[in-house]
Amino acid sequence: MNRPKRTAILIGLLLCMGASTIMQTYFSSALPAISDSFHSVSFYSWVHGSYILASSAVIILSSSLCQKFGNRKNFIIGSLLFGLGTIIAPFSSSMLYLVIARIAMGIGAGVVVPATYGIIGEQFEKEKYAAVFAAFAVVQIVFNGLGSLAGGYLPHIASWQVIFYILLPVELLSFWLVFRNLSDSGPVIQTVPFQFQRHLLMIIAILLVTLGIEQAYHQQYLVLVFGAVLLFLVVRKDANNGNVLLPKEFVSDPLLRNLCFQVFLLGAFYNVCLAYLPSLMQFSMGLSADTAGNLLTVFVVLMGIGSILGGLIKIPERPAILIGWSAGLMGSIFMPFFFTLSVGLLGFGSGVLMSVLLAYTATRTRGNAAGVNSTAHLIRNFGGSIGTILFQFSLNYPQRYYIGGVLILALSGMIAASLSFRFKNIVNESKA
Repeated sequence: MNRPKRTAILIGLLLCMGASTIMQTYFSSALPAISDSFHSVSFYSWVHGSYILASSAVIILSSSLCQKFGNRKNFIIGSLLFGLGTIIAPFSSSMLYLVIARIAMGIGAGVVVPATYGIIGEQFEKEKYAAVFAAFAVVQIVFNGLGSLAGGYLPHIASWQVIFYILLPVELLSFWLVFRNLSDSGPVIQTVPFQFQRHLLMIIAILLVTLGIEQAYHQQYLVLVFGAVLLFLVVRKDANNGNVLLPKEFVSDPLLRNLCFQVFLLGAFYNVCLAYLPSLMQFSMGLSADTAGNLLTVFVVLMGIGSILGGLIKIPERPAILIGWSAGLMGSIFMPFFFTLSVGLLGFGSGVLMSVLLAYTATRTRGNAAGVNSTAHLIRNFGGSIGTILFQFSLNYPQRYYIGGVLILALSGMIAASLSFRFKNIVNESKA
């Protein structure tokens, strides 16, 4: 494929991911105003939680469908579902109807994610992965900020529905760029007959784990424990019966398992910093909201710089990953003494890892990019959710407990990155 078409496809994928990202942070900021407009708090938490539940539940199923029907078809279906949710959401007459729209958007996003990774695997050489994932990381950072700003201002200066009218043209442009430039020429992996029962059990397990994570914020852990046990049993049975649900690479490639563990830690590390640094600065350190906001901007800007450098600098992946974790570790060590420098290092390390670690994980297969990368995506989300749950308790204790927790995450990442040098860098070529 020629370069202009490949560039157009990448822009389309970035716009699609940006639209999904901005919707998540928008609702986090705009929900109070939305509930006021409906004069109801019914289904308040479900407006945000339903999207996460729906998208997480269908990711593994969608990766299997990408293998069966191809990435282009799945991207089209997912984009149409997400667009359908975008169209019906502003006409919601109650919080319940808005939740239904969010479920449609969540299912669409869950279908698009594996297709996006599959398209990247088809269209880009592995040497370009770091640059591609750096572009995704920068777009995620920018659109996260735009979503928060829009959620804070749009409901008050216009209406909460305006965001959907703004994003619909973006989604249509994304769809058109991919649809027009991507052919169906990508190979479709020949798989065993579709195992409906196993996929259904996996969907139930992921739903329970995701729902349990939401309930764990309120110190209710039964659903999370039950879901985690069921997920373990489903994955174990799948591994013992030919890996119908999860890619075979997770069994055959110890380096991939190591990288996925680091991805889990990265999800926790990045989300813990982003979620709790503002609270730490204002409540534990007594800084003003403006000062805390400026310091968080330092974190975000350095994260963007780290992502870009991670995508551009031509050094081997594993040393680059070790540099990212080292920056995070130094940031946690310096936190009590040089706080601004510490925040910058935490952001820079997160940015390097967002591009290099995720890109290197993507290179561990050439035949099942949708399956391997969407599973890693789900692992990162679980890491972020579980990390924020565990760290919510640190706010009730002195500052050193939070610092110690961040240090443990960074040190664990450094140890895992150091251990990764033990494994041979042989890329799986399996099409199964």
